[in-house]
Amino acid sequence: MLYSTERCVSGPRPAFMAWFGNFFEPYFSSREAVKSGIEDMRRLGFNSIVLDSKLWSDFTHFFRTREESQYVAMQNFITRCCRDNGMGVSFLALFAIGDNLYPEIYDHPPEFVDQPVDYWQQPYRGYRHWSVAQAEEHVRHCLELYRFIAGDAAASVTDEAGRERLPFYFYHSPIFSPSFDDDGREHYLAWLRSRYSLEEVNDRYGSAFVSLDQLGAEDYWTNPADPLEAHRHVPAFADYEGRTAAVRKYADNQAYKRRVMRDYFARVAGRLREEDARFYLYAALSQWKVFFSDYVHIQNRGWDLWDLGAILDSPSFITMPIDNHGYIEPYVVPCEMAMLRSAARDRDFVGSLFLGRYMANDIYAVCSPAEVIASAFGAGATDLYFYGYNGLDDGGNFGKWDVPERDSLRGALDWFSEVRGVAGRRLKTRRVAMVYPFASYTLSAQPTDTRQYNAFRDDFLGWYRQLADLGLNPDIIHPSHAETLAEYDCVVVSADPHYWAMRDELFEKRLREYVEGGGLLLHGMAEAVHYAFGMEALPHCADSFVWEEKVVTGSPEFAAYDSGDIQARYLCDGAGVYTIHHPGRGAVHSFGFYYGAAYASREHLPVAREYKKENHYPLTIIARTPVERVMIEVGIAERRRRGIETVAFENGILMINHTPYTVTLADQPGRSISTFEGFDGFHLPGRHAAFLLG
Repeated sequence: MLYSTERCVSGPRPAFMAWFGNFFEPYFSSREAVKSGIEDMRRLGFNSIVLDSKLWSDFTHFFRTREESQYVAMQNFITRCCRDNGMGVSFLALFAIGDNLYPEIYDHPPEFVDQPVDYWQQPYRGYRHWSVAQAEEHVRHCLELYRFIAGDAAASVTDEAGRERLPFYFYHSPIFSPSFDDDGREHYLAWLRSRYSLEEVNDRYGSAFVSLDQLGAEDYWTNPADPLEAHRHVPAFADYEGRTAAVRKYADNQAYKRRVMRDYFARVAGRLREEDARFYLYAALSQWKVFFSDYVHIQNRGWDLWDLGAILDSPSFITMPIDNHGYIEPYVVPCEMAMLRSAARDRDFVGSLFLGRYMANDIYAVCSPAEVIASAFGAGATDLYFYGYNGLDDGGNFGKWDVPERDSLRGALDWFSEVRGVAGRRLKTRRVAMVYPFASYTLSAQPTDTRQYNAFRDDFLGWYRQLADLGLNPDIIHPSHAETLAEYDCVVVSADPHYWAMRDELFEKRLREYVEGGGLLLHGMAEAVHYAFGMEALPHCADSFVWEEKVVTGSPEFAAYDSGDIQARYLCDGAGVYTIHHPGRGAVHSFGFYYGAAYASREHLPVAREYKKENHYPLTIIARTPVERVMIEVGIAERRRRGIETVAFENGILMINHTPYTVTLADQPGRSISTFEGFDGFHLPGRHAAFLLG
């Protein structure tokens, strides 16, 4: 938990930081526009900004000669404006591939120590993240931004121990870049040798090499020369569907990337802390969400959120209330921030939100800033970063908002600050955990995995929504942390269709121990569960099933279980679609379809013609869902309220209304703090939140 020490702040206030870019007009050349924009951000409630100051040649030239390009001169002016307004300055110092994604809008080239080369031996934009020299150049750039631009205007906070810290948003959207020259090949093969014997490599790849020295780029890397750039470095559709060795090769490529990026971040973070122990390092690891990517798909970039959470002061990425299809979905924010909470190992973390995004969807014409900021607080964020005040098509444009949106934002920041001061710690109820589908997240790539890429994401979000509607706020557990499962009353394993290629027998053992010790396990066609308990899921045609009502749903695949206590049956043949097994003292509830995807579905599928006049309903709207029944029967939940998020804190309850309707919260009004100014203690309007003390 951080406390801003900027002069614009009176009293305890979190660090509220926002990106302020000067690539585009009017901020590229108009000092009046810059001055007005900084003053506006102060009035909105921010206490520091983040400048876009990547490792480009004009910055290095300025550091050496003090000669300013127009871009650097404006950053110096912005820094003076922040100083005049009592605000602080930090930097987006490093970026993805080194260069801007829109090279046409910038006048000075990036600088690289030694660019990687592609399959055809041509240099391309990117970093050799395994290069010590490149890492040192990154450290040099970061330090010189503070020395020569920020100066005494550097954003400053204190932590709970009263120590001065410098929040530093030092790396934006890092991307691993392979290199197919001798250096890149040797580095990869050294890693491969450390992981496998020659016999194991041949077994995994279906090859017959007599030495690993024989491996060329096509042998150790996935599709490095595909004529379609979007299909390069990832498996083909046929590989996914046929479960070929190419997917295992890709799993190895991904594991190598994670190791390189973990080592890189450890090196750079360590060096920065050596130079200035005050640095509080957080990085927007993705601008476009992490799990529910709808526009830029980032799973191929190589880093692991949990790895970096152990290195950074706060792991962070930018999220927003849009799902992987581009539909507005407020539960994406608490779900993705639950991932951050897990990666932070229950430490405080900076939540990052995309405001003002108009590309693909006008998000905040539906969701309110107050609603989304409240969800961030409910998920455990103690400080906030926002992207962005003034961007291009992807940069966020909340500086152009009209009065209602601006009032919502300003009021929500004040609400966040006030509630953080009285709520106490978020309670770790340990009721329900969801297992992160690490294998499929790692291996499923756009645009080639067309059948499963969205399906398992839909399933994960749907499970989260079902649990949230029951008043539960599930923690998200990485499979490598499965030893913590015993702390929970219930564990959910969502669909993970590529688990076969990254099978984890220790994780399966942990699942068995959890259930045999008395745990409640829910899953929908999770292969890890099938392996762990020796279950056979028999392929089944798509069909409605009878529960307490007749249910029709879509799913990328269906299965039947011929063992266990059958709770629901397919209509066409009576086969079991929902069964319960009882290993040891616990229970495994198995669904023969993607349960979460069915719960989150936005479609009411037509009833098959053979059922004539029967009415079959979507899972979401039936009177009682199977998960609702079991959770209430075992005492984990009390009732289902669709669209209402409930989070317990030491000193009260946070209620967030994600519906467009007013809801009644309590029988007796008590002291409360609401994002809605006219809240009467009873009736909470749609898209608002209230913290109920007591």
